[in-house]
This record gives sequence, structure tokens and C-alpha cells, in this order.
Amino acid sequence: MSAHRWLLVALAACPPLAAPAGDTARDAAAYAEAIEALNADHAKKPGKATEADLAKAFAKDKPAHKAFERVLASDDLAALERCADAALELALVDDFDAARARRAKLAPDDAAALPHALARERFLLVGEGGLGEDYLAHFAEVLDDVLDAYDEVFGFAELSKVPGKKLRVRLRLVEAITSPPHFAPEFAWHSEIDFPVVDAERFRSPTAQGQFLFYGLCHELGHVVAMWGPGPTRGDDEDHHAWAHYTGLRVLQHFADAKGKRPEWLADARDHQWRDYAKEVADKAAVEPGLADRDAVLALLFRLDALVGPRALGDAINALDAADERPRVNRVRYYSFDALGRALVKLEKDKSTRKQLEALLP
Repeated sequence: MSAHRWLLVALAACPPLAAPAGDTARDAAAYAEAIEALNADHAKKPGKATEADLAKAFAKDKPAHKAFERVLASDDLAALERCADAALELALVDDFDAARARRAKLAPDDAAALPHALARERFLLVGEGGLGEDYLAHFAEVLDDVLDAYDEVFGFAELSKVPGKKLRVRLRLVEAITSPPHFAPEFAWHSEIDFPVVDAERFRSPTAQGQFLFYGLCHELGHVVAMWGPGPTRGDDEDHHAWAHYTGLRVLQHFADAKGKRPEWLADARDHQWRDYAKEVADKAAVEPGLADRDAVLALLFRLDALVGPRALGDAINALDAADERPRVNRVRYYSFDALGRALVKLEKDKSTRKQLEALLP
């Protein structure tokens, strides 16, 4: 064999060289920045587009996808991590899984600690700390049912602070829950709930330590739907943290009162035995409704519920959203009881009920 031919054969047998780290870093940036630009354009003018529509539009971005393919073929863990994180910003679970699989192959000792993701029509779940796909699928059943309950009780039209974007829930497996689930309003393109759990097998509530995670989920969704002015930079919220307590209790009671076949997971979620809506209403029966403190706001919400029902409150919030009549902080919607009251009165058709609303509202 000639030296020339020997060299060609040897080169053909060699695996392709990985792209230099600088190139893959640029490719990862191109992929992430394309997703960010799409999200930014959507946030400026959401219209009726959903996150699924945005994903379809992104699928046509050939340069971004070529860049992602080059990152997948590389051994640049930092670039792969950036692409995985960016994929979650558009709920691109297939891309996320591909980047995760490549990271696991390159660093098998760290594979177990890598997060998992699961997307449904209305939300994206991310599991950290060892929570696997089976747990995410189980929690997805819980969250789907809780969102259905919110639909049936209140009928809120919009959850995410950016219309059309999926709600995010970041589930973290921890040894002990030191802080409750909470709505994290700081993310640019979506609403997200940080949700610690201690059981990697099933969603159980209350926990052995007495933490009400089922109520916590229902409660935090109340924050996702509506925050109350004057906003986080100007002192306490107008509702004194009462709104989410009211919506959480109302949804818990919906599950407690439901007839017929009950979801299987509800056997492990028994918070309504301790968090009873009727008992809370009775406890606030002697409280003067108003905005003075948390008890006064709860008394106001309970009276409004009794007068017009929770669906009317949902319709009023939806009317304010449709008119875009509420200030925003980092795109999070902030409401006032003055605006809510005016919307309730405007939507109420019964003259006697309108007078009662006007007398009750601060």
C-alpha cells in the first residue's frame, strides 16, 4: 500500500474531531438567543398564540437547529447545559431530553443528578434532586386535576403572566421542607412555582411533618392568577396575603364536595380534613369586611363569595384582563379591590345584588 493511500485509510478510520469549545459556546448562544428573541417578541404582543405555536415557529429556524445539532455532537458540557436550560424556556422537552442524554453519556457519574422535564398542554414540570419521569407523570395528574378545579370553580381565563405561556412548576426533592411552595415572579417569560417535596414516590399531603402541600399547590395558584397592589416595591400587598388563602380553600372544598369517582391520587391528599372552607367562613363571621388587615380581607372575600359566587369573581378578573386594566411589575398582573369591585358591579345583572355589592365593597 502506498504511503498516500495508507494515510487516506488512516484518516477515514479516525472519528471526527469535536468542535472547539469556543465554537460550541457560540452555537449554544445562538440557540439560546433565538429562543429568547422569540419569547421577547411574543411577550410584547402575545395575541392568541400559545407556547405550542411558538415551538412550531421555532422549528422553522434552521440556523438555530443546526447550531443545536453541533452542540449535541460535541463534548462541551457547559454548552449542552445552556441548550438544555434554553429549551425549557420554550417547553422544548425533546431538545431538553437530547441535551440531557448527551450530558449523561459524557459525565455518567453526574447523570442521576440531572433534572427531568415533562410538558402538558397547560404546564411544564421540572424535577430536580432525583425526581424522575414517573414522579413527574404522577404530579402532572395532580396538577391537571387542580387546574380543572380552578376552571370549574372560578373560570380564570389566564394563568401565566405572559398570555399563552405554560405555567412552570419546579419540583425539588429535599430532605426536609424548610420553606413552603411559593410563586416565583422573577422569571422573564413565564410564571413559575417553586415546589419542594420529601417523597420521591407519590404526592402525599400533609407530610409526616404536617406540611400541607396540596393546600400549598392550590394556594400558590391563587398567587399566579392575581397579585394585589400596590406592588412589591411599595409595601404590603392590598390583600394582606388573603386572596390566595381564599382561592386555595375554595378549590380544596371543591375536591371535598365532589361527587362520583374521585381521582386516585386524592386518597393521599387529605388537606381538606384540616383546611375546611365552611369553618374558616364561620371563624370570620364577626369580622368587619374591608382592607384593614388579613382577617378583614378574608371576611370581604367570603361575603363576596356568598353574595355572587366564586365564578363571578373569576369573571371580574377576566374582564379586567380583557380590558388590560391593571398595572404590571415584571409582567406580573397586579389588581386592586377598587377595580375588582367596579368590575363585579358592572357584570352583575340583578339590581338588588348590585346595591349589596356597592354597600359591601370598600
